[in-house]
Amino acid sequence: MTEQEKFKEMTLVQKINTIDKIIEDNIREYLVKDNGDMDLLNVVEQNGLILVYIEFQGACTSCDSSSGTHSSIENILQRMLSEDIRVLTV
Repeated sequence: MTEQEKFKEMTLVQKINTIDKIIEDNIREYLVKDNGDMDLLNVVEQNGLILVYIEFQGACTSCDSSSGTHSSIENILQRMLSEDIRVLTV
């Protein structure tokens, strides 16, 4: 069973924990290197999508590249877990 198949079978709590681990292991260090960070605020399953709500912190809040960072975060989560993930910045 692939990681994507495992992810589909998880409970919402398991999905939240998995998303948080991906952020911690694959994303956060790059944000922190540029004096930024992010918080995972919420994960909601709605209409077949997994909506991941994040909030940028530090330098990320005023960075001109934050839209690119947002897209990169979404792409990483989609590639590693599910094409149905959408990242929303609050």
